[in-house]
Amino acid sequence: MKSIHVDWSDENIYQYWDFVGAEIVYHKENLRLQQCPHGNHNLEHCFECNCFPDERRNDNLPSMNFAYPLEFEPSEDIIYRVCNETNCTVVRQISSDYYFLALTGGGMNLSQDIALAYIIAEGCIQWEMLEDVYIGGPFSVSKEKYQLILTELRRQLKVSISNQISKLREVKKQLSK
Repeated sequence: MKSIHVDWSDENIYQYWDFVGAEIVYHKENLRLQQCPHGNHNLEHCFECNCFPDERRNDNLPSMNFAYPLEFEPSEDIIYRVCNETNCTVVRQISSDYYFLALTGGGMNLSQDIALAYIIAEGCIQWEMLEDVYIGGPFSVSKEKYQLILTELRRQLKVSISNQISKLREVKKQLSK
């Protein structure tokens, strides 16, 4: 399933979405601000660190208008890891009770964060996303996480290629009849 468009700025957004990872993101931002190297740890935000923990739990909305579906309900540990290890959070669509990943940052290619969040949450990257993951170097993740993403991409692409070769053989066989 591909991402869906969501207007996170909708004034009625809380009727439709539960921001299950918001408190974790809030605490993560608060910790970052406490360690601010720019001397802003006594303020409510730091523009240099791009850190804004003053956006309390209920106002800590995703920043890009997309939601990426998860196949399963994530555990509390998975939600914690996604929120702490990526630039993503976890949200739940109230009407369907489905869970989604959503970006907490923007302005650059965060496909590596989305891929990493899927690896954490589901053990693999969404098939529809494989070709969209930025592979020109670690862009928004650490070198170690980048290697993890590349390893998973290689594994899944090999499976995809093998499946396509098998299908191509079947098609050729049918054409030769």
